Amino acid sequence: MSKARTLIVAALLAVLAMFAQGAALAQLLHPVRGVDSLLLFFVLQALAGLAEAAVFHAFLPARYREPRAWSLLLLWLICTFVPFGGGLIVLASCIWAACFPGSKESGLLGDVARPEFVTWLVSRVSHGGGARLQARLANTQVSATDRLSALVAIQGMPTRTTGTLLRELLADPLEDVRLIAYGTLDHAENEIMQKIFHTGKALEVAADDGERHALNRRLAELHFELVYQNLVQGAVYRHTLEQADRYARAALATDASDAALWLIRGRLALADGKPEEGQACMSRAQELGFPRERLVPWLAEVAFLNGDYPQVAALLASLGNAAVLPTLKPVVSYWS
Repeated sequence: MSKARTLIVAALLAVLAMFAQGAALAQLLHPVRGVDSLLLFFVLQALAGLAEAAVFHAFLPARYREPRAWSLLLLWLICTFVPFGGGLIVLASCIWAACFPGSKESGLLGDVARPEFVTWLVSRVSHGGGARLQARLANTQVSATDRLSALVAIQGMPTRTTGTLLRELLADPLEDVRLIAYGTLDHAENEIMQKIFHTGKALEVAADDGERHALNRRLAELHFELVYQNLVQGAVYRHTLEQADRYARAALATDASDAALWLIRGRLALADGKPEEGQACMSRAQELGFPRERLVPWLAEVAFLNGDYPQVAALLASLGNAAVLPTLKPVVSYWS
């Protein structure tokens, strides 16, 4: 009985659709005076489209009739803006889909849940994993919880490797990220500055040259640590370089045979963009017995800054099996 009623309703709607469609076409071909022809055509066409949509919706397969409101709206738009043939095209497409169904979906594909960030595994993360943590933290599309967990995780990593990223995070849109990044940088800088302060006070009351040498050397190392850990920038960076070199000179004034101090002065010169001065200091360190294999990377940097690329390759090749540090192996591999 319900099927018969559906057919009767569909037939009546089809008659209405044909009548409205014919009236719309007639209005377009033979407009009535005193009436906006185009407006009346669109009204009749919309009515015809609605009737056609209801008819075609009744004959659609069950899976295409849901959601009901959206499928009716889509059919109405098609029948309204594609007169005569819009609904037939849809119905023909459904018949084609029923006669020639698509192949079965591949069982190789499926949805998986988003993996969770496991904070307690951070202690087992290698150097490459640390790099992935930093990449995850720099990605603002990651959820705030995961980014904060990554930021807490990298707090245990050397500021030398995270300092640049932490400074970039000072402008992060997430306030908690900005606060933690600032706190991490501030804590690392204050820790070194406190040591500088206490060492400076001890230098003021030093009793002999040996003690003054040790304290000046310590101050040079601490100022260099600020530069090495990327904790200073701009004018403060330049001032820190000058202070580190000043204390290194003062220490060498009391003991010029300190090879490690000559290396520090050489690295300070490189950081200040003075490769010739850096090479002279490192050569002096080597003369005083500093191990050559530990000087080679810095001598290679001097050659690179001077544009002597064959010398860079030769120096790094001379390391042989000594280049065991993970951070140095990619450089040696590139230049070999």
